[in-house]
Amino acid sequence: MPSTFFSELGDFFEALRYSLSDGLLFLGGPFDIALSIIDIVITTFVIYYLLVILRDSRAWQLLRGILLILIFAFFASSLGLNTVWYLLSRTISFLAIAIIVIFQPELRRTLEAVGRNRFQRMNWMMPNGASETSRLIESIVSACDSMSKSRTGALIIIERSTRLGEFEHQENAVRLDATVTSPLLRQIFYANSPLHDGAILIRDGRLAAARVHVPLSDVYHLRRDFGLRHRAAVGASELGDAIAVVVSEERGTISIAYDGVLHVLENSDVLRSQLQRLLGDSSEEESSLFAWFKRLRRKGAKKNRTSFDDDIYRHSTDRGDAAEEVEEDIEQQDEDEFATENDSSNDESTQRRRFWFALRFKKRRPPRFGSTLTRRHRIGLVIISVLIAIFSWLYVQITVNPIAKRTLSIPLTHMGVEDLEERGLGVQSLPVPSVNITLHGRQRILNDIDPNSIVAYIDLSNIDEVGMTDLPIEIKKDTPWYVKTDYQYPTSVSVNIYVMDDDVNTAP
Repeated sequence: MPSTFFSELGDFFEALRYSLSDGLLFLGGPFDIALSIIDIVITTFVIYYLLVILRDSRAWQLLRGILLILIFAFFASSLGLNTVWYLLSRTISFLAIAIIVIFQPELRRTLEAVGRNRFQRMNWMMPNGASETSRLIESIVSACDSMSKSRTGALIIIERSTRLGEFEHQENAVRLDATVTSPLLRQIFYANSPLHDGAILIRDGRLAAARVHVPLSDVYHLRRDFGLRHRAAVGASELGDAIAVVVSEERGTISIAYDGVLHVLENSDVLRSQLQRLLGDSSEEESSLFAWFKRLRRKGAKKNRTSFDDDIYRHSTDRGDAAEEVEEDIEQQDEDEFATENDSSNDESTQRRRFWFALRFKKRRPPRFGSTLTRRHRIGLVIISVLIAIFSWLYVQITVNPIAKRTLSIPLTHMGVEDLEERGLGVQSLPVPSVNITLHGRQRILNDIDPNSIVAYIDLSNIDEVGMTDLPIEIKKDTPWYVKTDYQYPTSVSVNIYVMDDDVNTAP
């Protein structure tokens, strides 16, 4: 049997067809149109943000499954497949509750992302600002470089605006309050150290806790060769805006995770540049003169680049679908040159390699969320977000503020009676005390109309003949132009014009 949901859906499309047939009445006035555009744009951004968060999680597959169930249920109801429809309708009934449980991690990440201030920087949290931030970065970079060479596993979590107090108060965590130095970090993660198991938490530029256990990430697109430290690093970055630096014990590589995305770095120099960008250590760049010299030097470097460097620059700025393939080819060429050329050429290849990775991390900076999405996927999500926003706006308008009609009873008045009496004429009209009119427009606008602002009248000022005559009933309404009159009864009234006796105008 037909479902209430699909019956309401059918009624919605019927009401939508009826409303759109009224043209400008559905859109309202210029101010209403401007508000509607702003409403749709904001809704599009919100939906796009949610879709990007869901796209990089297992909830995306669940969302697609739910959508397929709804589409199949709609066709089953339309074709009269009662058994299929009955089973699917019972499934849909539980989705409202199940979706909260299924999407709980994504909902938590979304609310945390909305609640935190992404513009807060580490130099705001530290007492001494940029100098303390620079010292902290150098300590972390030096320790990670040393542990990378010795293949010592490490996991460093840097807290920013989102507080991670639950890590500090774990049962096995060791609470500390120490200055972050490179020797201290190396000593903590030393293989025989009692504190090497787990991660360390850095808060406000100081070492707050060690032996912290971090929940593992459930993202499905991590490489298989990533171990528990890497999954824990991604898990820590998913809890808020924290930064996680991880050193691989098996390969000796340095990685950084933020906003739920893990990035494998080439060396400690790249780690330094990434931490400076993320923690806001830009004391030198705050000087406009320094920034000007930096841009000038960058232009000079562009002129002095070789053809090989030009190829790197051109391919690095290409945002097409083949960009990743070009990067892999250039990296492979660098590795081949590094393995086959002599010492002098090795130095040149190393410089080019460093230039390539520096340019790569500068020009191809990952987005704040969902860096695994290609341009094609993002365009598709934008289109889907716009369509969903427009459909949602139409549904809300038809449900909350639809096109409606309102019937008013307006008293009939006579205008120009004084002019008629000056010419010695009188008027006798049929008993028509009021006029019924039906207005057509948006419901909220109709509800705000005051009946006293509408006047129904007949004009007697231009009549100079005696006898019966039909006069049109005119409506004077102080309503917006996008409210029209659909019905009026009566449209005219018959009046009798006669010559008044002189005794009528004589005072007693």
